[in-house]
Amino acid sequence: MYRILFSIVLFGLLADILHAQKEEETLFSKARVSGGFGGPFWTSSRGAGDLGWGGGGGGGVVFGHFFLGGFGQAEVFDYQGVDGVEHELSLGMGGLWLGVSYPTHKVIHPYGSLKFGWGSLSLTPRGPSNDSELSDAVFALIPEVGLELNMLKWFRLVGHVGYRWVNGVDRLGDKVRARDFDSVVWGVTLRFGSFSSSSAYDD
Repeated sequence: MYRILFSIVLFGLLADILHAQKEEETLFSKARVSGGFGGPFWTSSRGAGDLGWGGGGGGGVVFGHFFLGGFGQAEVFDYQGVDGVEHELSLGMGGLWLGVSYPTHKVIHPYGSLKFGWGSLSLTPRGPSNDSELSDAVFALIPEVGLELNMLKWFRLVGHVGYRWVNGVDRLGDKVRARDFDSVVWGVTLRFGSFSSSSAYDD
């Protein structure tokens, strides 16, 4: 239920921003909506001592150098033994996505973003089993830095590295702990959309 409520709030916020721009109002003083984007990303990190792989997607509204949007992602890690039964360990989350790239008119330029949101850590039985899935809610914070390459006017490729802090997990006992998922995260993001190319944003 909390994911549905969060999605409604995020949609309302983005709709209000777009409506404000249509009426030629401003957001955060001189910031103006100059485009929007969406696309997938792939990530890798460590969790509970094992290497994990996954990905997700997101999008947002562009304000000159900055963007504001939302994302969703999941990673799967190595199997964990619980009472003699192998369980697949996964981390899924979604939330707000804030970022900046500057100077955007350069072919290659610095990129930074901050993802934060809510999700769950899950232990899912592998194969036939009478065991039920174990899961618990978590909060995660992921700051990232990297380089962005302007491939085309409507396509940008980003390579980035960051760090993930995870908080929560109190219903999985000693099987999984939140701090086991504090990890360096690296990945690749594809951004498709309309980006500001006006030099006024890069002065």
